[in-house]
This record gives sequence, C-alpha cells and structure tokens, in this order.
Amino acid sequence: MTDFEQSFQGTLCRLLMYSPFSFNLLVGMDTVPTESIDTMGVQVKNGRIRLMYNPNFFMSLEEGERTFVLIHEMMHVLLHHCTHRCSSDICRAYKENVAMDLAINCLIVEETGIKIPRFKKDMFGHRKGEIQSLLPSMFGFKDGLSFEQYMDLLDKKYPDVSIRFVPKGSQGDSSGKMDSAQAGGNAQSGGNAQSGGNTESGDNDFDALNQRSGAGARKVQIDVEIDGDCGIGKITKGRIDDKHGKEYDEDAYIDDFVRNVVENIERNHSWGCLGNHAVEMVKKAQEQPLNWGDILRLKLGPFLSYQKEQSRRRWNKHYGKPFLGYTTKCVEPVAVYADTSGSVGSADLSRFIVEIERIANYTGVYLWSFDCDVKDPNEYTLFTRRSIDEIQFKGRGGTSFSPVFEHAREKNFSQVVVLTDGYAENIDPKQTEGMEVIWIITKDGCTTGKPGTVIKINR
Repeated sequence: MTDFEQSFQGTLCRLLMYSPFSFNLLVGMDTVPTESIDTMGVQVKNGRIRLMYNPNFFMSLEEGERTFVLIHEMMHVLLHHCTHRCSSDICRAYKENVAMDLAINCLIVEETGIKIPRFKKDMFGHRKGEIQSLLPSMFGFKDGLSFEQYMDLLDKKYPDVSIRFVPKGSQGDSSGKMDSAQAGGNAQSGGNAQSGGNTESGDNDFDALNQRSGAGARKVQIDVEIDGDCGIGKITKGRIDDKHGKEYDEDAYIDDFVRNVVENIERNHSWGCLGNHAVEMVKKAQEQPLNWGDILRLKLGPFLSYQKEQSRRRWNKHYGKPFLGYTTKCVEPVAVYADTSGSVGSADLSRFIVEIERIANYTGVYLWSFDCDVKDPNEYTLFTRRSIDEIQFKGRGGTSFSPVFEHAREKNFSQVVVLTDGYAENIDPKQTEGMEVIWIITKDGCTTGKPGTVIKINR
C-alpha cells in the first residue's frame, strides 16, 4: 500500500469517528484519483455518485483539513447540490458555486480532528495561514443561511456585469480581461433569439465564446477562470475550484437515493459532529419543490396509468445499478408551454428546464416556447429525460397566454402545463374548457386569472 493509500484509509477511519454519516455515504461512492481537477469534488454520472480528488492536493492537507474537506463534499451530496442543474450562464454558475460553499462551510464546526483548510503559502493575493475555504463573513454575510439565500445576497452585491473572466492560465492583465458582456457577446435586440446561437465578441481572442441569448445566458466553450481583480474574484480566487459544479445535473434517482440515506442517518442517530442547525438544514433540503409524481397523478390521473414498467431512465431504488428501476407507464404525453418572454429571467428559464426534466421522469413531454405567440407551432418533438439537453428556447418578446390554448386546442391536447411568471392577460375559463391545465408560476410571479391548478415555485 502506497503512502497516499495509507493516508486516505487513515482519513476514512477518522471520518467514521467524527462524522459517521459522511463515512457511510462515502463508502458507497466511486472514488476516483485524478489530476484533471486541482482539488476535490463530487459529481453524478450514469446513476452513480463519484468523489474525484487530486492526490497531490489531498497529500498537501493536514489530517484535520482532510476530514473537513471530505465532510464538505458529503454535504454537497446531502444538500442535493450535485443534482442541481447548474445554469448555462457562466456568471450565475460561478455564483451558484460560491453560494453552495458558503451554505456548507459555516455548518462545519472546527474541533479536535476537524480543521478548516488554510493557505500553505502566499498566493492569489492571500497570505500564508489565511483560511482557504469560503466563509460568509468574508462577504459580510451572516452564517447559517441556505444556498438560495446566499445566492440572492450575491446577486445584489455582485451583479453579473461586475464579474470578469480571463483565459485559463493567463496573467490576468488588462489586455486579457473580459467582463461578463464580452464573455457572452452582445445579445441582439428585437427578433427571436435562439438558444445556443453564436454572437460576435468584441475581441477576436474570445470568438469561441457563445451566448445562449434566448435565455440571457453566457455559455463558454474555452477554458476560463475568474479574474482575481474583479470584486468577487478578489475573495474567491484560489479558494474555489473553477471546475467545481460543472458535472452537476438533475438526477431524480440520486435525489431519491439521498433522501433514503438521510432517513437512515436520522433513524440511526449517526449525525456525528454536525450541529442541530446543520441537521435541520439537511432535513429541509430533502423537501421536493414540486412532486411531479403526485401532481400528475392527482391532476392528470385519467392520462396516466398506475401500471409500472421497467425503464433504463432510472436505476432500481433499492439495489442500484445495473438493476433496472420502474417508471409510470404513460398513456398520453403532456403538452408543456414555457414562457420565454422578456420578463422571464435566465434563472427562471433554468428552473423551467429542471421542471421539464422532472415531468419527463413520469411521462412524455411535447414542448413549445411562447411569448406573444407559440414558437414553431407545427414542430413536434417528444422530449424524454435523456433528450432535455436538446431544448432550444426562442422568444424574448411580450407575453400572451391566449395563443397557448388556441394551439393546444388545435393540436387536440387535453392536458397542458404552462411554465410562466404569470404576467399577461387573464384567461377566461371558456378558453381552457375541456383541458386539464397546470400553471407553474415563478417565485415572484402573478397567480390571478389562471383557470386550472396554480402552483407557485417557492425555491
């Protein structure tokens, strides 16, 4: 056994002593030593949770720091960060990354055997001995908030336009810097914008950068890192891995698996050193924003069968891969209409994609985007959970709901789901007669004048 393997096994033994829940979760994961990342991270791939770590980084840590970092990564799993679909907007994705770490690090208390990592030398403007992990106090925030609350605070303190990125490995001088507008190119005003469309950059060095202008997002195809001279970069540079979170994606099976793990931890009282507030945060994270299984059965029951059939879309909940799981047999697909008008922000569009994927776990989805009219009304694409990444949103104009129901009636759809912020004309119940309609309204959206079932996304 090599020195590294002995050190890793020793850390696992200490983890069993100080954090039994982390140990029990970790031994069921795939552990992958790799130099493709600088530090350590968890990801979900093919229905499995993987812990990826750089051996050099691991060996550079003190014993207590290794325990802290492993607990930190297990908390990402328990708080469902690994199955949170990261935004395609480079600025939002980076802030999501920061907010996740802020929500976790303040929950892990330093004590004997657990020590927060510190810089081993002067680097990125930080002095040797300074705390390396991100803490809320570094931003002037209070401890104990959720990921969503820290995300709101970061949005207010660091608007997207204030965040800059530089090519990976550059010196970060003024000639190499690009702000968030340059990173995404300039969105064309007016007309229909299509997700994934290329935009011209003001600098030829960044022609490879793309903007998902339909969602107001900046999607980067070259390797970049945060500029240490911008506001948020002065704090986060060297404290967070730029690749962290890139493999995060929606995975309903892993979500269910984690909920079962938390139930077992609670049943066996194996929280270890985790404080009461941290335990409550983990329990609260197990609540599902929208339980589409129940919603579809209760509201669209006649169109769904209670018969189960084996499916490769999800692995068996009890035995895992390679045993096939079961999914509800679909009788008729659901027509989903996503509001892509100018009043819907990129964060809401990202949330829409998450909900569409969750619906696709239970039934087929015909998807159209709309603003003042339905885009590509004669195009039929049946989306499943595996084809969600092919979604292309179009729109960014005004909003009108009437074309949605005219289109649904023309295509003879009996069950309709509308994802929107709700700001448009009120709908007469006669317009939805003969349809089962579910309205999914964004957190700050309008719920009045919506015949059918209205559900508000509160996260």
